[in-house]
Amino acid sequence: MGGCLILECLVLLHWCERNGFGPLGITGLSMGGHMASLAATNWPKPIVLVPCLSWSTASTVFTTGVMSQSINWDMLETQYFSDGKYCERLSKMVTVIDDAFTAGQTFIKNFNQSLSELKQDIQDTSHAFGKNVISNKKDIKSFRNNNKAENYVFTNLMKHILPKSNQNAYENIGFMKTNWWEREALQFMRGIMDECTHLKNFSVPVDTSLIIVVCAKDDAYVPREGCSSLEDIWPGVEIRYLDAGHVSAYVLHQKLFRSCIIELFKKSITKLYEENKNSLQDVSSNLSYQQLLDRYAENCKN
Repeated sequence: MGGCLILECLVLLHWCERNGFGPLGITGLSMGGHMASLAATNWPKPIVLVPCLSWSTASTVFTTGVMSQSINWDMLETQYFSDGKYCERLSKMVTVIDDAFTAGQTFIKNFNQSLSELKQDIQDTSHAFGKNVISNKKDIKSFRNNNKAENYVFTNLMKHILPKSNQNAYENIGFMKTNWWEREALQFMRGIMDECTHLKNFSVPVDTSLIIVVCAKDDAYVPREGCSSLEDIWPGVEIRYLDAGHVSAYVLHQKLFRSCIIELFKKSITKLYEENKNSLQDVSSNLSYQQLLDRYAENCKN
C-alpha cells in the first residue's frame, strides 16, 4: 500500500509541475501523515510536508500502541512457526531498526497511563460533540488481575476500539503475559513494519526546513517511545506538540493543522522568490515554475 501511494503521489506531483502548479506540498493525518512522509522522501525537489499525528515508523502502532490489542498474536505466532524454512527466510528479510525490547518495557511501564489518557481523549472528543461515548463507569476500569500464572491487561474501553471479532477472543491471546515483547511473532511484526515504513530506510527530504510535524503529547495510538526521533532522522525538521490525544487532536485541532500548512506554503514562496525584488505577479509572469525551482536549487547549493 505504501509503495503504491508513493508512486501515485509522484505521478500527481509530476502532473502538477507539467501544468505549472506550485509550490507543491503533501499532508495527511495519522496513517495518512506517515504515508505523506514516505511520499515526500521520494520527491527529488523541495516540497512542503505537514505529517500530522504520525511518527518515524508504523511498527509501534501495531506492536506497542493500543491497536496492538486488535492483533491475534497467538494465531500469528502459530502461522509464523508452521513452516521452519519459511520462518527462517522471512527472518533474514527483515530487520528491527529500533530496540523492541526497550519499547516493550516502556509500553508495559506506561500502559495504565496510556489507557487513562485514551479514556480522557475519548471523553474530551465526545464532549465536543455533546455526546457521552462512555456511558458506564465500569467502562473505564483499566486492570483486571486473575492469578499469578496469567496476568494480562484488558479494558472494557477497548470495546470502543477492537473489532467485534476480536472482543471475545482476547483472553486466548494472553497478550500481556510476562515478557510478551520477546515473542517471535511480535519481533517479526516489528521487523516487517520497520522494513517497509521506517523513515531511516528512505531518503531525507531535500529541504527539511519545509517540514512541520504535528504530534499529540498523549498519543496512545502512535507511541514515540522506543523508536528513532524525527529530529535525528531529518535534521532541521520542526516538531510541534498538541496537548491532546490522538482522537481529540484529530477532532478538535484541525485548525492548527491547516495553519501549519499555510505557514509552510508562505515560507516556500518566500524561499522561491527571495532573490526577486518584483511583485509575486511580475515574477510568476516572467519565470516558469521550473525556472524558479532551478534557481532555488542553485541557492541551496551555494
